[in-house]
Amino acid sequence: MSRLSRNLVTIYRTEHLIARRRLAVMRQQTILMVLAGISALSALVLLDVALFLALKDVMSPAGAAAVLSFGNLALAVLLVLIARRSNVEDEVAPAVEVRDMAIADIEDELEELATEARDVARAVKGIGANPLGSLTAVLVPLISLLLKSRSKE
Repeated sequence: MSRLSRNLVTIYRTEHLIARRRLAVMRQQTILMVLAGISALSALVLLDVALFLALKDVMSPAGAAAVLSFGNLALAVLLVLIARRSNVEDEVAPAVEVRDMAIADIEDELEELATEARDVARAVKGIGANPLGSLTAVLVPLISLLLKSRSKE
């Protein structure tokens, strides 16, 4: 398998791995958020009823409801912060690094091919001015390309 095709397969596999991990983390965050919401809601309803009954004796019913509302809001913010703590970037960093190395290797290989193609094109253009002298300039890059392609097989 050539370097180019190996790198393309590596890029495909790492992108697939990255996407799967991101999806798994997102799914896990969603499930945890829903479970936290359900359990918090049921506990919060019972806690609110108990606290309201206790606070209405000390203050007005409206004041007791306001205190409970602020407490509920603080709890909701805390749950959201905990759920957002999961970070997919730490998990996919190695796969991203492998993908970036494969892309850099492809870029290097394409640059080498472009340089060789420019050399051959210059040599072919020079054949008109100096046919015998340019013959070696054309044959050497072509032979090296043939040898490289044979060695990769």
